Amino acid sequence: MASNSSGLLSEADALLLKSYATLTIQEVLGILFEGVFFGAYSIFFALAVYSIRQRGVWSRRAIIMSIVVGYLYATSVTAWAVDCYIAFKNIHSLFMTTEIPLLDRADLADDTFDKFVGVQEMLFVFNAIVADAVVIWRTWAIYSGRIPAIVAPCVLLLAAFVFALIDVTFSLYQGSTPLPGAATIYLKSQILVWAFSLATNILCTLLIGFKAWQHRKIMKQLSLDVRYNGMSTENVLSLLVESGFIYSFLWGTQIIGYLDFEPDSPWNFISEVVVRIGRQITGMYPTLIIVIVNFKRTIWEEYPITTLGHGSNPLKWTVNAGRSGATRTETRNEVDIHLDTVSEGTRADSGIHRRDKQFELADEEFSSQGRVVVL
Repeated sequence: MASNSSGLLSEADALLLKSYATLTIQEVLGILFEGVFFGAYSIFFALAVYSIRQRGVWSRRAIIMSIVVGYLYATSVTAWAVDCYIAFKNIHSLFMTTEIPLLDRADLADDTFDKFVGVQEMLFVFNAIVADAVVIWRTWAIYSGRIPAIVAPCVLLLAAFVFALIDVTFSLYQGSTPLPGAATIYLKSQILVWAFSLATNILCTLLIGFKAWQHRKIMKQLSLDVRYNGMSTENVLSLLVESGFIYSFLWGTQIIGYLDFEPDSPWNFISEVVVRIGRQITGMYPTLIIVIVNFKRTIWEEYPITTLGHGSNPLKWTVNAGRSGATRTETRNEVDIHLDTVSEGTRADSGIHRRDKQFELADEEFSSQGRVVVL
């Protein structure tokens, strides 16, 4: 470390220390924001575990959900822990290794980063892939298991997975001979993984939004006036759509991490924060979906009172013991409605005995629009 005759740092060393301090502030700021989102994620994770436990832990569905939720949370914990380790290690390397010349300390920080960059990239991209798979599963369930409804999202997810493999391969490569075109292919594969993932989420959100619109339209035509003790199906669909668009927006901001800025630009601080937040929201959003779905199934096992149109007989919902979470309505006209499924196709499959003319009004809508399954 050079100094002048007065004992002060040289101008070059002062500028170098300033750059080190700026990078450190960026890292610490990113960790703080990531920690806030990690804390929120931990709450969602606890709610997800509780909701799965309430539905029974030994069913195949519960086991799969537990594995997915556990994997997403474990990768987020690992990502945040590695980020914290890198930040504190860099602080030590840049400011506490007094035996090493100031100019050479940056190499120590780079060595620490290089050790973990492959692991971080692998956790990030595969977390995104699993999260997108959960979103596609929810869309598939809402469309009653109709494969054509999710063909396009699945194609986008497959493309993202292929480029994720390329991305991870280049990031983990430690060979002495550089791979041809490694820098260009590596960056492009990262961007393509993000782009296909973003497209998958936007498309699934639009598909769910379309079903939410269909459901609202059908309920208006049926003239059902329902007083809920909990969330209605319409509210759950709205939550899924709104959270989907919020996630798509936050996921879209990740593009800032692939842009270059001047070293002293304030956009570097914003970029650091946005990228760190992205490592948590990839697991947070699908966990939130599972929480909404599971708690809706619990809420449906209530006893609200429904009226059909104006001046009609009251309908009382009761739990259908033959199907978990399903409800049926009982009236003097023996109208039977499974409110968790608005069925398509024939009347025999719909579970609705249309003895009221108001049901006949929506008959064609059921047949033409398909079924809306929230759970």
